[in-house]
Amino acid sequence: MSSSALPWLSVDEMREVDRIMTEELGVTLEQMMENAGRNLAVLARLLVGGDLRGARIVVFAGAGGNGGGGLAAARHLAVAGARVDVRLTRPAESLAPVTERQHEILTRAGVATAVGAERIPDADLAIDALLGYGQEGVPHGSLATLVEATAGRRVLALDVPSGLELSTGTLARPHVQAEATLTLALPKDGLRAPGARDPVGRLYLADISVPPSVYERLGRPHASPFGAGPLVRVDDGPDG
Repeated sequence: MSSSALPWLSVDEMREVDRIMTEELGVTLEQMMENAGRNLAVLARLLVGGDLRGARIVVFAGAGGNGGGGLAAARHLAVAGARVDVRLTRPAESLAPVTERQHEILTRAGVATAVGAERIPDADLAIDALLGYGQEGVPHGSLATLVEATAGRRVLALDVPSGLELSTGTLARPHVQAEATLTLALPKDGLRAPGARDPVGRLYLADISVPPSVYERLGRPHASPFGAGPLVRVDDGPDG
């Protein structure tokens, strides 16, 4: 659908969406992560040609909520028959609680994980789930190392390419250069900032079950774009 047919949210507005969902509607972060991860796996299937069986997927997962979505996606990918390699920015015990829970479920399901960028295999697709919409500043340390490890790969970014600060539209170095980005709920203003088109790549939108009443409270009423399915291509790209 056309980008002009949708409201575009600021980072503060997206934070309010998340607050209303969790504090007032009672939708847990785990539920939203599950929705994000399932949809991310669906788009990954499309990008590798429609069948995940035998496909090699590398998932780069950060310590926060974005990483939790990536870990949920890794489980769905493995269930679909993909060979999944997960790389974390830090040990599992230092992940955010909901992200650590996703990691626990993933490892109990038989998917091994590792910390850092050593001996990352070639892959049909890499998933960038390192940093989410609230990222600020320049990636550094182990995070920067994993961002740099995405270079030269086909990358699908979750919500936003890591290194693109949505609150300001600033593109850091290093940053992820994505072939496609799956953003959640509604697109964010920073995804169409000057210079964002190349790192964002093709822009898709995923349903994470935010009801219309939440957007109405923000003064952003609109017709749902998900009538035909939970994934929508935003045709005009991030620069409109």
